[in-house]
Amino acid sequence: MPQPSLKYEVALEAVQRVEAKLREGFRPAGMSGAGPGAIAAAADDWKVSKGTLMGRLNAALILYGMAPDESAYRPRVYLHRPPGLPVMAYQDHVTEPVPEGDPITVCVIGDAHDSPHLANKERFYWLGRFAAENRVDRVVQIGDWMTLDCFSTHTDRGTFEGLAKPTFAQDLESFHASQREFRRGLGDLKPKLDCTLGNHELRAWRWDNLHPEAEPHGHKIEEAFAQWGWRTTPYGQYRFIGGVGFIHVPLNGLGKPMGGVTGGQRSAAGAMFDIVHGDSHKAQISVADKLGPVRSPTIYNAATALPNGFIEGFANKGGSTWRSGVCLATIWGGHVREWSFTEMALLQHRYGDSGDA
Repeated sequence: MPQPSLKYEVALEAVQRVEAKLREGFRPAGMSGAGPGAIAAAADDWKVSKGTLMGRLNAALILYGMAPDESAYRPRVYLHRPPGLPVMAYQDHVTEPVPEGDPITVCVIGDAHDSPHLANKERFYWLGRFAAENRVDRVVQIGDWMTLDCFSTHTDRGTFEGLAKPTFAQDLESFHASQREFRRGLGDLKPKLDCTLGNHELRAWRWDNLHPEAEPHGHKIEEAFAQWGWRTTPYGQYRFIGGVGFIHVPLNGLGKPMGGVTGGQRSAAGAMFDIVHGDSHKAQISVADKLGPVRSPTIYNAATALPNGFIEGFANKGGSTWRSGVCLATIWGGHVREWSFTEMALLQHRYGDSGDA
């Protein structure tokens, strides 16, 4: 392998530029977090690519034994100090710089549980109108747009209740009807559309796994979303927007959902970044303290987008915490800076007479 070549002056400058950014509060290499790291920030100031600067740092280490002193790093929240000499007893405090770039406005739609049994699709028109009136940059549907009872393993088709289960074709037809209403509500707005698939959509993949000789229903689900402009994220994976993670439900170390009564608090205790999720059908905000000056992550639950006051049969004896509506989030600098929840009853009051679904 050829020996790298780099002038000493250039190597020294590369190391010093990175150290300067470390002192300004930019992250060392390998440390997770929102925004650029020290190397990326130094490369941007030097008007070179990040790859070029990393090459110079590597050559500096090999040729001259020089490397940035990462002990110079201090989180930005430690960098603010009162100027000059204090005229009173010193009072230590921290602050956070204003994030770079522009805020991102996101309409978050919770579990909608669309089904042929819920024939009226007008609520999807209301959701589209809400997104359009707020001129959002993006829409994230947090999963379980479809109920997919055709693949439900809770009710056997050999039972009386099982006879009422829809077919896959009926579930797809219902899905397209709901999408037509949502698109009608959006009007001329064309936001980016993301769906983090939920456990109900996952039913198609589970059924396919048990019936490998049949047609690939999971693939058809993805095609149906793509037909309406939605980018799908597989169940259990995060879709990151502005440093915030969107997922149907956070999973623990064994791959099991962190849902239930205390799911939000347990998720917050383990979180390393702000998370928006659904699944438990609650309108809930949870936070847990972290050690150190870094802002504690917050967990936001997007509730449901079911008809007002609707609770599924499996939970209607004890589902009093269910809420139906839509959420509006403003993301900036790796965190949710603004969050609001509007109940479905208000959407119906505002838009209910505007469409005929």
